[in-house]
Amino acid sequence: MTSWGFVVRLAWREANAARRRLALLTASVMAGVGALVAINSFTDNMTVSVAEQAQALLGADLSLSSRRPVTDIAPARLLLDSLRTLGGRAFRVASGADLGAMAYAPHGGGTRLVQLNTVDPGWPFYGSVTTEPAGIWPKLQQGGVIVDPSLLTAIDARIGDTIALGEGRFPVLGTLTNVPGDIGLQSVFGARVFIATTALASTQLTGFGARIGWTTYVKLP
Repeated sequence: MTSWGFVVRLAWREANAARRRLALLTASVMAGVGALVAINSFTDNMTVSVAEQAQALLGADLSLSSRRPVTDIAPARLLLDSLRTLGGRAFRVASGADLGAMAYAPHGGGTRLVQLNTVDPGWPFYGSVTTEPAGIWPKLQQGGVIVDPSLLTAIDARIGDTIALGEGRFPVLGTLTNVPGDIGLQSVFGARVFIATTALASTQLTGFGARIGWTTYVKLP
C-alpha cells in the first residue's frame, strides 16, 4: 500500500513543478509583451522623427525619380505643370542625376570608382550642405566639383587640383561634410562627387548603356 506521506510528498512536488512552469510562462509572456511595446514605441518615435525631419532629409517636399529625365515622361510632366499652377510663385523645382563613373587625377594617376551626382541651382530647398571650406556649395554651378574627403586621399589629390570625369575636367572646389539625405552608407559604394547638372554633358557619360537615375525635387507652398 502507498503511504499517505508519499502521496503528500508527490503532490507537493508536482505543485512546485506546476508553479515553476507557470512562473516561466508568465515571465515569457511579460518579456514578449515588453518587446512588442518597445518595438511599437521605437516605430512610433521613428515615424514622428522622419515626419518632422522629412524636408531636411530630402531637401524638398517631393521627389520624382526615374531612369529617364522626369520631364520626358508625360504623366510626370503633367503633374509638375499642375503643381506649378497650384503653387504659384512658391513652387520651385530642381533636377539632378546620379550614376557610377571613374574619377581620375591626371597629375598623380590615381583612379577610383565614384558616385557622380549632379544638382541644379537652388537645391536643397530645406536643410543645408556643409563643405570644407565653408560656403562653396553655390560655386558648384560656376564649374568644378565638390567631393568626399576620402576621394582626395585615394587618388592623391588636393583642393585646387583638377580631376577627370569621363571627358570632362573639373577643379576640386572643396570637400563635402554633410548633405541632405546623407545616411552614411552611400559612400560605401564609392566616394560621392557633385557637379552642376549643366556640366554633365561635358563628361560624355550619358551615352548608350549608361545607367543613370534622374530625380526632380519640388518645393511646394
